[in-house]
Amino acid sequence: MKKLCSELLETWCETLLRLQVKGTGNPRLDGGILCPACGRIHGRCFEAMYPFCHMASITGDKVWIKAAEQLFCWAENTVSQPEGSFLNDIDSDWKGTTVFNVIQLADCLLHHSTLLSETTRIAWTERLRLAAEFLYTFDKINDNNINYPLSNALALYECGLILGDVRFGEKARKLAAMAECVLTEQGLLFGEGVPRFDKSPRGCYPVDIGYNVEETLPSLVLYGSLSGDKKIIEFAEKGLLAQLFFMVEDGAWDNSFGTRNFKWTYWGSRTSDGCALGYLLLAEEHPEFVLAARRNLELLKECTYGGLLSGGPHYQAAGQSVCVHHTFTHAKVLAGVLDRNLCRDVEPGTILPRRKVQGIQHYPEIGTWLMNNSSMTATVTAYDWEYLPGGHVSGGTLSFLHHFRVGTLLCAGMGEYTLKEPGNMQIPVGVKHECLALRIEREIGNRLYSSIYEDSVQVTVEGSRITAAGELKDIHHQRAVTRLPYKISYQWEGDCLRIKVEAAEGMLICPFISREDENITALEVEGKLIIQKEYGVVYLEADTAMRLPFGRERIFNLVPGLQALRVDMDCSQGNLELTITVRDCSYRK
Repeated sequence: MKKLCSELLETWCETLLRLQVKGTGNPRLDGGILCPACGRIHGRCFEAMYPFCHMASITGDKVWIKAAEQLFCWAENTVSQPEGSFLNDIDSDWKGTTVFNVIQLADCLLHHSTLLSETTRIAWTERLRLAAEFLYTFDKINDNNINYPLSNALALYECGLILGDVRFGEKARKLAAMAECVLTEQGLLFGEGVPRFDKSPRGCYPVDIGYNVEETLPSLVLYGSLSGDKKIIEFAEKGLLAQLFFMVEDGAWDNSFGTRNFKWTYWGSRTSDGCALGYLLLAEEHPEFVLAARRNLELLKECTYGGLLSGGPHYQAAGQSVCVHHTFTHAKVLAGVLDRNLCRDVEPGTILPRRKVQGIQHYPEIGTWLMNNSSMTATVTAYDWEYLPGGHVSGGTLSFLHHFRVGTLLCAGMGEYTLKEPGNMQIPVGVKHECLALRIEREIGNRLYSSIYEDSVQVTVEGSRITAAGELKDIHHQRAVTRLPYKISYQWEGDCLRIKVEAAEGMLICPFISREDENITALEVEGKLIIQKEYGVVYLEADTAMRLPFGRERIFNLVPGLQALRVDMDCSQGNLELTITVRDCSYRK
């Protein structure tokens, strides 16, 4: 694991260094890191100071300290504010991300202050003091998404350690105590949405797996470790264990229902930091935590091309540029793991929790069911806590289907791709950018009605079968003048998943996850499709004709960065049956 972390961090940092702006003579440009995907300098890019300092410590090359100093100067000339805050971006007035800016600046001083000149050390320390005073009184973020106040506990505690001011430690303890109120009975952390204690009509809380595992829980673990707060460590441990049921075999996070899944990247979340540090800090008694960190780090490596971490596995295949934001935030975690010597080997025979459980698990707090058999896992969601219209899917959708060896087969991202956070999301270029959810759809006039927008679906579980019954609705959850009822059920039968659909009108749309270089055999009239994947063959068979509206050309969605082959089936006959079967051929490899 140490070799994996070190090599990946070196790759990322060398690329970030090449993208650092130099020699223009403009202090609002020089020192910043230019993003090739967005054509701008992201306001949080100076968080690369910490991984740059780590690179200086292992290479002895002063170029890294110089680069970190230039990042600091750039921030002081652009996003730094007189009262101590940092803006999220040059064109943004949001100051909440000061929390994360402060953590990285504190980590520079906690781990690498001996590498700094006295002038630099004093300048960084005094800037930290100013930021700490701001965060000490910035109670506005306490009513925001839960990642802010709980991460602020870590930020202020680190400031207290460096500055020797007990006020910051006391405030940190009060903030960390908020954690005791935001864990469900099954251990899911909630609060990624406000008001955080407001339940949806179905009784759901605002939960986002990506933010939980990549930002909030790791911050709590680190706070607990530094402060010696065993109660907080136990809380974070329970949360990390519960969230781990949403990691699949390739290290990806199933956030197909998350409130903030507009920032889902398959491996985590677009602007958060990463899960490895949090899991490795508590790995001594949990071998599955080591495996989770290892698998996720391997996935990060797989999603790296051109020296930068892309927002999903198929960005390169789809010809999308890579935003630097993912790289400079996740580089901090790699530096944190290495600075704390947390790398360790995976114990033989260790498996992830999701693979251990057979049958159906219900999470009422997110209106979601996990279906597992010996070779595959699926997610069915009726989650109705809405962060934004068209965000995550609902309606009893099969939002995720994953084969433990062959990989992900179905994966719903956003219902409708909208730039909720324009500075933190990309624009698709040169692709058919479509929703990836399995869904029933009907267009009337200029209005689209879909099963994914049904917010009051009735879900029943009978043995190994899950059935969802509802009506097609528009993005604002309004019915059509003439009602459009549907029923869809999912059941394991041996090594296949059987899907039955009842709908008088509409089209069943099945975007089957498939990279453009995978071979396909399509017998559309016979209702058969065969996809050859690296470790197996996938068979899609229906009792009606299939239609490939774009032929073999793949559609793509930036959330969570996957390509798919769109397959349509007409529902007008009233009943439709579809089976998905996988033949694992890994024994041939």
